[in-house]
Amino acid sequence: MIHKAATKPTNVNKVRPGAEDAFAIGPLIGRVRSVMLSKLDAELQPFGMTGMQFAILKNVAEGAAETAADLCRLMHYDTGSMTRMVDRLEEKGLIRRERSKDDRRVVSLRITGPGRAVLPRLRDSAASVIQRMLTGFSAAEVSDLQVFLGRMIENGQPGNGGSLVRVKV
Repeated sequence: MIHKAATKPTNVNKVRPGAEDAFAIGPLIGRVRSVMLSKLDAELQPFGMTGMQFAILKNVAEGAAETAADLCRLMHYDTGSMTRMVDRLEEKGLIRRERSKDDRRVVSLRITGPGRAVLPRLRDSAASVIQRMLTGFSAAEVSDLQVFLGRMIENGQPGNGGSLVRVKV
């Protein structure tokens, strides 16, 4: 997986696309997500993992989410489904729950040694799926796609009306 550390200023104009164009983009993004997760599930099957379980493990390992509630907000999942997915990862010994000493209501998620050990192979498998999905794209098109999707994410953040934004790519 390639990560660029630089941020690019993105000149965002204030013109919004028409409703027909907007309605065409949303389902396409949803379909890409669905196809990607389906391919990822197949790729990770030899590890006994699903794409969503990988995403949970990755987000916990990278510190993007510390609790199941954080994961729910980040991944837009309901609490019941998230609890079941975390339960499965805990049963596999890849994640453990730790109750906070300061606030017993808070249960943090921690990646275990075995979880950390398998993560590089899972990342390689995930990268392979995405690379196959990007077959035929030029390097410039991949870069543009990152910028466009990053801009959509930024535009969707509270209080962002579409002025000049910096998109991390």
